[in-house]
Amino acid sequence: MDVKFKTERQSLVMEVLSETTSSFHSSAFPQESVADLHNNYLGPSPYHINYCGYEACYPGYAFGPCSRTSYLLHVIYKGCGKYYVPGRVYDVCAGQIFLIYPGIITTYQADVEDPWSYAWVGFSGHRSEAILSQLGFSSDHHVLTVDDPQPLYECVLNMMGTHRITYANELYRTAELLRFFAYIADHLVGSNCAPQGYSKSTYAQLAMRYLDNNFTTHIKISELADHIGVDRSYLTKSFRDEYHISPQEYLIRLRMEKAEQLLESSNDSVSVIAMQVGYTDALAFSKIFKQRTGYSPSAYREQHKSTPSYQDQNFANNTIKKI
Repeated sequence: MDVKFKTERQSLVMEVLSETTSSFHSSAFPQESVADLHNNYLGPSPYHINYCGYEACYPGYAFGPCSRTSYLLHVIYKGCGKYYVPGRVYDVCAGQIFLIYPGIITTYQADVEDPWSYAWVGFSGHRSEAILSQLGFSSDHHVLTVDDPQPLYECVLNMMGTHRITYANELYRTAELLRFFAYIADHLVGSNCAPQGYSKSTYAQLAMRYLDNNFTTHIKISELADHIGVDRSYLTKSFRDEYHISPQEYLIRLRMEKAEQLLESSNDSVSVIAMQVGYTDALAFSKIFKQRTGYSPSAYREQHKSTPSYQDQNFANNTIKKI
């Protein structure tokens, strides 16, 4: 096969105006053969769009070999082609997404009989590698498949509609990039393209953060597990492996430590303090408090009424330090 490599774009590159977004609801590929947007905004961001665009390629069109300075995703809308990475060749068709890693020399080429049309997003930022890994990309897995690529085109066209370099537009572009990632995560198909879950350590950290922020409410560990997307037994094991304590025990210690502080530093009734630490039943609170401290709440208050209160302590950190 005679491969015509292109180092310079010979097609007409259009200036992208805000009207570009008017076509994103169409199920057809945009009428223009090629359009792109370069973003020179320099503000800080964990995800930063460097450029994006779309193109309907002519038969046999190829780009490369070359390397990139940022991550680059191509979403195939129709047609097919080949993607060459060191040591491997991917046959890529409509509905698939291929990733180009920065610093890796690659080439991609449209099929001669059924050339592809695609959109692309180039981006950088210190969280880029982590989110791509969570989606399922890796150095051994450069291609993913979604059930319908059209919404990803809508994201790209929305990005291109924010062509002015303003802080507001940077936020809009970043929001579209995150929507782009979220759609991929939610619409992957194929067993070999299943998204990777968080690590056990991350699930444990998410659970602890949730408990720290919500221990004043009526929390059930089963509901917490459902909230972060795992079953209770997996969460309990992950939490115990990370912190050497179960999430239920951590929650109880957290509540008891807060209750101790409130009994020492406030004149609130025991029933009010019980509600402040997540108990709707004051008697149940008093029972567990006595089991943990050896004192009833009233006796504890009497015993410690002259003790200086703990001002602005981090209860979660103190609990962990005591373990």
